Amino acid sequence: MRSGRRAGPALAGAYCVFAGVSEIWVGITGNWLGLLSKPLKPSFRTVLVGACYVAAGISVLSKRKTGLLLGIVFTLLEVVGRVHLVRIGTFPSTGPDVIKSVVGGGIALGIAAYLGTEWRKFAAVAA
Repeated sequence: MRSGRRAGPALAGAYCVFAGVSEIWVGITGNWLGLLSKPLKPSFRTVLVGACYVAAGISVLSKRKTGLLLGIVFTLLEVVGRVHLVRIGTFPSTGPDVIKSVVGGGIALGIAAYLGTEWRKFAAVAA
């Protein structure tokens, strides 16, 4: 089992943890590093969406096939949660911050797709 085989998923998992903690921070404080043009109202729902991202990262970092599957599921839940936050008005649906939200959702979908492509590699290593 070479460590290089899992560098990509490990980086994806670490990013998910970082982005999830950042989203949790936004849920608690309404902003993170002043990146939003207009701070959001603190929201427990935003914290839950960020927690899904953290759970995805931790699952992937377990380096197990089950963890990879859970990572994909939690990442997709983060995207669904992000859409829900826009629909209920917690996240903005107009203005410059909506672009940041769409890009973040696109990154999450990209990570889920990438993790899906790693499925066979995890299966081969786990066997």
